[in-house]
Amino acid sequence: MKTNNPETKERILQAAQKEFAARGFAGARMEAIARGAAINKAMLFYYFSSKDNLYRTVLLGVFSEIFGEIGRFLSPTLTPGLLLEKFPEIYIRFIARHPDLLRIMVFDLIHNPENVTAAMSGIIHDKMAFAPQPFLELITKWHRQGLISEGDPLHFMMNIVALSIFSFIGKPMVEAISGIQIKDDADFFRKRIASVVNVLKRGMLK
Repeated sequence: MKTNNPETKERILQAAQKEFAARGFAGARMEAIARGAAINKAMLFYYFSSKDNLYRTVLLGVFSEIFGEIGRFLSPTLTPGLLLEKFPEIYIRFIARHPDLLRIMVFDLIHNPENVTAAMSGIIHDKMAFAPQPFLELITKWHRQGLISEGDPLHFMMNIVALSIFSFIGKPMVEAISGIQIKDDADFFRKRIASVVNVLKRGMLK
């Protein structure tokens, strides 16, 4: 009789994350994931009934971490200054720890955007500890109070995410233009977070 083995499940998730990062959802092959996890394909389907379920489980594992961190500082008493300090730090350090996630998202947002956005939406609404709508309403409230310069919550968040994610996807371009090789070390990420926070606070706080 088959039993669930946590070590086997973890090997599957690690192998799946690498395969999805390399080929996206559509191009990923269950056979390759099974080989990477050192199991047979039947065992793969025993643990995860479908590729879609496996994909969502991979995303859930990593997104649970970042949304858990975000949820711990979100509250009705949150100030825009604190948000602009904490969110870039959490986001940048999170992607630095999970480079495969960025590859998965970039690949599927180009080739199959409906799949990754649907998976993310389901995870946020079904599994996360905070509701997005009150958070967006809080941003609108800040603008009415004259605390921030951007009144559209979507553009407010896109400004934060864009600066944070460009720390990774824009790095090769900056290296080519400047001729300087950027090291992905603690010092770079510390300085990058400080720079992003500085730009955001100077440009978005009133």
